[in-house]
Amino acid sequence: MLGRLFFLFTAMTLIEVYVLMSIGSLLGAELTIGIIILTAFAGSYLVRSQGVQTVQKLQARLAAGEAPGQEIVEGIMLLVCGVLLVTPGFVTDALGLLVLTPHIRGRLAKAIIAQYKDRIIPQSTFTGNAQGFSYSSTHSSSESSPFQQPPAADSQAKNDGAIEGDFVEVNRDDNKLN
Repeated sequence: MLGRLFFLFTAMTLIEVYVLMSIGSLLGAELTIGIIILTAFAGSYLVRSQGVQTVQKLQARLAAGEAPGQEIVEGIMLLVCGVLLVTPGFVTDALGLLVLTPHIRGRLAKAIIAQYKDRIIPQSTFTGNAQGFSYSSTHSSSESSPFQQPPAADSQAKNDGAIEGDFVEVNRDDNKLN
């Protein structure tokens, strides 16, 4: 993995320098630097506006009690886009603008979620209201998890602002307090 990252960063740097030198020789140094600065400012503005829209979608999904996986992945992709667009160079700007396009970003996010679906928390729904939180899962597994059990009915009936729970006192010989 480390070798792949080293190769990726080295190759991207060499490609970026080659493209910058080629465009700089065609347009001149001043115009090339101006374009790089312009794309950094325009890219940061576009990433900010797309980020606000993504946060609004995330909040709407949470309010509806749905898992916001798509929006979280898109948010991470927007962060990567911001880094690509602020990094000086034309290749990174082109990649950043490509992923910044909502249609392409949405399709990439769906592909990433589909690829890593088995490694992520099982599909589930968290809902929250004034009475408390509830959890439902569509994951069928023989593994025992405290999160797969729905909350007790009597805990939702009480709405006095108290959080109830059980505790077990553990006395360990090496951690005794005197």
